[in-house]
Amino acid sequence: MSWDDVEDILFDGTQEQIDAIKCPECGGELRMSFFPKTSNIEIACKCCHTVVRSHGAAYTPNFAKVSA
Repeated sequence: MSWDDVEDILFDGTQEQIDAIKCPECGGELRMSFFPKTSNIEIACKCCHTVVRSHGAAYTPNFAKVSA
């Protein structure tokens, strides 16, 4: 799994898929944040501390809808 795959699941995946994703780098647990005012996303690994940011999302990702 790549970071692109993680983003795809966070945007369009089911609750089960979202709950199952892990860090592509180390397999650690991920922390996801969505900032609606700026449509930015931050994905951070709690284990290896890798951080991936996306800017200007076209729509609210599913992970933000299901965790709200």
